Amino acid sequence: MPRKYDDYDDGFEVRRREPEEEPFPLREERRPVRRRRTEEPETKKAPLLIRIIAWLAVVAFCFVAGYVGTSFALRMLNKKDILMRKDVVSDRQEAKGVLEDGSAEIRVNARKVAFTVYFPREGAIASEKTDILSGIMEDDIRHVFGKILSLVPGSFSPDMKVLNVFRSGDTLFLNLNGPFISSLTKLGAKESTLFITTVVRTITENFPPLTKVRFLVNGKVAGKGTPVDLTVPWQLPQ
Repeated sequence: MPRKYDDYDDGFEVRRREPEEEPFPLREERRPVRRRRTEEPETKKAPLLIRIIAWLAVVAFCFVAGYVGTSFALRMLNKKDILMRKDVVSDRQEAKGVLEDGSAEIRVNARKVAFTVYFPREGAIASEKTDILSGIMEDDIRHVFGKILSLVPGSFSPDMKVLNVFRSGDTLFLNLNGPFISSLTKLGAKESTLFITTVVRTITENFPPLTKVRFLVNGKVAGKGTPVDLTVPWQLPQ
């Protein structure tokens, strides 16, 4: 016969399950293994002196290469008349020709200086303005001295010339050759003194800070026996 639900025995008890003595083993996490990087061999630097020499060599090479390259380029441009200028000169004679034949614009750009030149005339001192294409002081003094000689024609030997011009402080040394002494002797003491005075005045007024002029003959101080005393520097009275 079929069993009814109420036939079951309701008497039961709930038992608590005791935890097991040994828990289930947990899987251990694996840590990543770090591989050691192979040590690279250390590169040793060159000594400081060698590195400095190497850098200097590189700089020198770059400088030489740039200089040679620029020079070559300029030569090529000059051959093709690209950089050639007709108004650029290299010496005083060429500049004089440009001033005489050039345009008004070139005349303005040139450095032409007016000097006051003193020279003896009939026992007195006369003056005249002269324009000179100015360069360095020593060359300008040569041209001014030559202008003085040209204003007293026949007074000096045509063989007389200026050997060199140099200065030290406020003193100008004017070195002339032997005919200078013979020309002064021909002029006499009075005319020689007047000529020397005009030279000193011309130099000191046009070329400051020069205040004295010393005349030499063949690089030496002229001895006695000359119409004027050339053993000392000449200067104008203050």
